[in-house]
Amino acid sequence: MENKSDEFGTYETIAIVTMAMVAKILYTSTSATIKSAGTAAWYMTIISCIVTIVFFLLIYKLMARFPGKNIFEIYEAVLGKVLGKLATIIFSIYLMFYCSSSIREFVEMIKSYSLPNTPPSIIIGTFILVLALLCYKGIENIARFSYLIFYPVLLGICLILVLAIPYYKLNYIKPYFGYGFKKTAFVGFLRSSAYQEVLLLCFIIKSIHGLKDLKKIGLGTILLSGVFFSVTILCCIMNFGYGTGQENVSGVYQLSRMIYYNRYFQRIEAVFLFIWVLAAIQNAALSLYFSIITYCGSFNIKEYKNLILPFCFFAFMGALIPSNFPEVIEINMIVIRQYGLFFSFVPAVIVLIISILLKKGGEKDNA
Repeated sequence: MENKSDEFGTYETIAIVTMAMVAKILYTSTSATIKSAGTAAWYMTIISCIVTIVFFLLIYKLMARFPGKNIFEIYEAVLGKVLGKLATIIFSIYLMFYCSSSIREFVEMIKSYSLPNTPPSIIIGTFILVLALLCYKGIENIARFSYLIFYPVLLGICLILVLAIPYYKLNYIKPYFGYGFKKTAFVGFLRSSAYQEVLLLCFIIKSIHGLKDLKKIGLGTILLSGVFFSVTILCCIMNFGYGTGQENVSGVYQLSRMIYYNRYFQRIEAVFLFIWVLAAIQNAALSLYFSIITYCGSFNIKEYKNLILPFCFFAFMGALIPSNFPEVIEINMIVIRQYGLFFSFVPAVIVLIISILLKKGGEKDNA
């Protein structure tokens, strides 16, 4: 489903997946995590990271049984053409839902902080025009864009967290077990969907250097993103406490607004807005592109560029469906960030089990 000419290196691959994961730190994910797990949210995401590693290793085992095939070609090989294509179409719809929800979340947040009087449709339309351009250029150029913004975004987040050190209070992380360890572990399992973008590596397996790089890059991006998630949530809890931390629209933005050293060193939120827009564009462009690609793969459509315009229209209309910001947070984001693993990780693990039971794949089939 991807063009063989669309090849990129290890660092670009790390950038494209890590950026897609880390972008959620700049949204409402931080406050939602604190609300779900309380003061234990900072290590709850470590549990999510461990669960994701287990899922990824199982998916890697599935990919190893069918070398040379991407994840959806494997679905068809194991489940048959009908069920395999159906699984691909469902995932394409999910990616479109993910894209439109992320756009609407970004629009509502930017309206809350910077553009309160601008109609949402204007912001959404402008945003989607940029996504359409990136999708038209293809995955190779999205990867280069990801690599270009990789260091500015991560360094920008680190800068905000370091400058906010004088405002941290260690007592705010008590009680250490939040709502209880069982609750924390359960939420951590569900929130493993925060790392679901690692599955994109299984889409572009033909564009990277085989299974060896798949495993190395996958584990590396999960661990790197896990560290950023955990440290960022910990800093937000130490700054705002449990009560205020769960009410902030964006914890990182609120951190940046609090930084004040003197009259010449303040208003650091300008740094946040810069990195936020870049990360939002990369995250949404990636989900839109792969929504188109998976749809084309299910119907054997060779030229994906003809579908960019209709899919952009679907993304635009999908972003307008929620009537308000609370609906986006309480419905769309919960589906994506708490139950997204049932659309990404779980189907792949089920296919692995079926392939083992039916003895499909492995050395016999490859020969």
